[in-house]
Amino acid sequence: MLSTVRSHGSVCCRKFMKSSATVLKKALIIAVVSLVVCEYLIYPIVLYQCFWPEQKQDGRSRENETLRAMILADTHLLGPFRGHWFDKLRREWQMHRAFQTAMTLFQPEAVFFLGDVFDEGNWVNEEGFKEYVNRFHQLFSVKENGKTRSFVVTGNHDMGFHYEIIPYLHHRFNKAFNASSVRLLKLKGSNFLMLNSMAMEMDGCFLCSSAMKSLLDISKTLECEKNPDLCSKYGLQKPSANLFSSPVLLQHFPMYRKSDETCKGEDAAPENEKVIKFRESYDCLSKDSSDFLFQLIKPRLILSGHTHHHCITEHLNEERTEKLTMEYSVPSFSWRNRNDPSFYLAIFTPGEYNLSKCYMPKESTVYFLYSVGGIILMLWLIFSPYNIRRKLANWSRKASLSHHEE
Repeated sequence: MLSTVRSHGSVCCRKFMKSSATVLKKALIIAVVSLVVCEYLIYPIVLYQCFWPEQKQDGRSRENETLRAMILADTHLLGPFRGHWFDKLRREWQMHRAFQTAMTLFQPEAVFFLGDVFDEGNWVNEEGFKEYVNRFHQLFSVKENGKTRSFVVTGNHDMGFHYEIIPYLHHRFNKAFNASSVRLLKLKGSNFLMLNSMAMEMDGCFLCSSAMKSLLDISKTLECEKNPDLCSKYGLQKPSANLFSSPVLLQHFPMYRKSDETCKGEDAAPENEKVIKFRESYDCLSKDSSDFLFQLIKPRLILSGHTHHHCITEHLNEERTEKLTMEYSVPSFSWRNRNDPSFYLAIFTPGEYNLSKCYMPKESTVYFLYSVGGIILMLWLIFSPYNIRRKLANWSRKASLSHHEE
């Protein structure tokens, strides 16, 4: 009889262990599914809803003069001084997954970073800066896609505001990213002017004087392309028969505007921030610098960052009160700055452009999904032991009945 009781006890113990293992296994499955959905699958699910804009037909551009570009701003990779290590790990993982997913889905030919790729670029020493650069290339790698080129504009967090910049800081960032103060690119027939906003103080400093000289030379090159008869005047060779393309201006600071008060959209600045007046040379370019660029370069489009919020601005010619050019301020790409980061997909031809905004997963959505998974997991763990105890009670009753029958 004693051996029978021990036998039933051993059976109950084995069944209890088996049921507990099943509960833990299913709980682990719930946790893993939540992790995979929130850290991997959510990026292609959300970004798959984004599309390239329709190409505008200007009747002049050839098929091989269409450039597909991805435009993002203010990644603000954390350094050794700001933020918790987990915050740093989390934000970089999010940006890495979003960027690489976008690269796979859209395969742009060019990627433009509109400044502030680093958060502490003007503070770190040489060793820290090298680590920064390596981390940037790891997170935003385009090596697997041989057709894509990336270009970086300088931001104030990369080397400091105008009064903070010394030749050493300017040189090391320029060397790492080929980010000179002024750079003219021609990609598939379209001109792109990359500009260091901090070099636009026009106060004769080492940075500003060289930038002014480069801008004047570039303006002559553009005039020569537009009107070949002027080429000999500037000592330049006449261009080929390519269609003249007014430049797209890429910079970190927005052009001068009083505030974000006129900006609209769900990812525009909050209402309490819109009424705050912009400080020239800190929140935007000075009015003098902006007017100078409009008159000298005559851009057809301006792409900027810095504010971390979305804004579309129509810059007007004050003399004729007609639309001069459009400016798109691109929101931050980092979830540390926004709940709803985004970027732009753009199609450029020498005569036209079109843009579409792509939203990335909202962090609030990720938190909600984790909460749902956590609630399901908690309920499972609470009620599964109850089911195990009920089964054990049934096994015990059966064992007792069997014992009495014997």
